[in-house]
Amino acid sequence: NIRGQSSPPDPSLAKGRRFHLFLSHRWATGQDQMAVLKRQLQLVLPGSSVFLDVDDLRHIGDLERYIDESQVILIFLSRGYFKSRNCLREVAAAV
Repeated sequence: NIRGQSSPPDPSLAKGRRFHLFLSHRWATGQDQMAVLKRQLQLVLPGSSVFLDVDDLRHIGDLERYIDESQVILIFLSRGYFKSRNCLREVAAAV
């Protein structure tokens, strides 16, 4: 559990959501960092659902749907992020 808490946080999801967190990043400059972040979050917050493309993406055409099904979007701004067409799709879907 989290330090100072007597029980772990409630990982409930809002209606229509599948993921607590969507990790938006550029493959070439952020993939390794996001994989580590996902693993660490799931250790600290058991039961959390974190979207990471290498684990969860089934079809690139559904990218916007994955954003819609996420409660929170974390954007990892690494070199070239705004030059990636898919990263720009994720940003557009999030706003």
